[in-house]
Amino acid sequence: MNVNPMKTQGILLFAGILLLVGALAVSAAEDQFVASAEGDRVQTDVTVYNRDLALVREIRKVTLPAGDFSFEFRDVPSRINPVTLLVSSSGDSELELYEQNYEFDLMSPDKILQKYVGRELVWIQEDGSRLNGTLLGMSNGPVYRVNEEIVFEMPGRLALPELPDNLRARPTLVWLAHTSSGGSSEVETSYLTGGFSWHADYVLQLDEEGEKAGLQAWVTVENRTGASYRDANLLLVAGDLNQVRPAMEKRMVMVADMAGAAPSFQEETLYDYHMYTMQRPTDLLDNQIKQISLFDATGLKVTKHYKLRAQPHFFRGHGRLLDNSKVSVSYSFENTEDNKLGMALPAGVFRVYGRSASGSRQLLGEDRIDHTPKKETVDLTVGKAFDIVAERVRTNSEKLADNLHRTTFEITIRNHRENDVVVEVTEPVGGYWEVIAESLPHRKVSANELAFDVPVSADGETVLTYTVQVKY
Repeated sequence: MNVNPMKTQGILLFAGILLLVGALAVSAAEDQFVASAEGDRVQTDVTVYNRDLALVREIRKVTLPAGDFSFEFRDVPSRINPVTLLVSSSGDSELELYEQNYEFDLMSPDKILQKYVGRELVWIQEDGSRLNGTLLGMSNGPVYRVNEEIVFEMPGRLALPELPDNLRARPTLVWLAHTSSGGSSEVETSYLTGGFSWHADYVLQLDEEGEKAGLQAWVTVENRTGASYRDANLLLVAGDLNQVRPAMEKRMVMVADMAGAAPSFQEETLYDYHMYTMQRPTDLLDNQIKQISLFDATGLKVTKHYKLRAQPHFFRGHGRLLDNSKVSVSYSFENTEDNKLGMALPAGVFRVYGRSASGSRQLLGEDRIDHTPKKETVDLTVGKAFDIVAERVRTNSEKLADNLHRTTFEITIRNHRENDVVVEVTEPVGGYWEVIAESLPHRKVSANELAFDVPVSADGETVLTYTVQVKY
């Protein structure tokens, strides 16, 4: 194959020019340097989602040089996802990014020593004298060579001549950037970061009769991002956001900031989610737990329920069965405007309180709710009834065919309270069922469940008997 010498020289010359231009651009960028820290922020919006995720929007005011330069964007969170970064600018100069590096190799004694492997070190003794040695390795702690001996510990204060390159005090984004003309500019960045989360906590205070209640809702925001945001506009999004996660994902001091009781958030619909916007800026400091009032409501009408639920296997066995399951206690209320509420309730924990005879507040129990829209019923199971006792006996069971069973139950409920109660007995019979005989009328709950409302007088008892035929 014949090679044209002139053509080859031309290609080499062109490649050399490209390398020279690139080198000049890097050199120019290194000659011009800009750094921006949290003190340059003029606006910060933090939108926190329920599960370890936040969208941060920052606007920083900086002065940019003309041409190519290196831009250190400091005070970003250690949990930042750098591939989600969006950057734009406004003002006298438009910013263009050529390259971005996320530098998170943070300085620490171990990290600094790792950079000094193979180099000479100095220890300052108490008398001011200096002892020299060489750091051989740092795999499981430092190994030194001092006076031709291998040692693992050395007396004195270790002194290093300088900090190694490429170590940062804080995570930093380093950009190779360009502007056509320098000047004052507002640089806007948006990025996703882990380490932020929030949840709601509710306090339901019942009145003396247990028929009405006041409701206080609190928001708890946790910042474990590695960065602090002062005077930030806080937005909270409630809903189940779908995220693409890697196969393996890496999973302190805490401060509680109790805000005033006045409602602090405005709620709105955000497509298929709900968003709550805090009405004043707040500080979101690293390694901080902050609590803020979400809303207050008074005069909610609540209803108490006593419930007894059977186990599905009760309807598939044969022979004698004796069960003493406890009766649960729950309170429910309608999330409607007519009931002094009517707003989207974020998922969280309800704590239900009552009052003792002396008027002191006492915890009755806790339950967790999922995201609950308005016009739905909130049902809170708080515990088990102490003075209501239930006893179930399977008095008869017949196998009429391989897939057809007939079972008779006797359920005795004793009420040792001073007032009448109604116990809802729910039976998950399964299959195709038919009630053959009953001492109280049943109602159909679903295709696989039936229920009885069993009235029990004060200090009395009621016996429920019924026979059900089930085809599986």
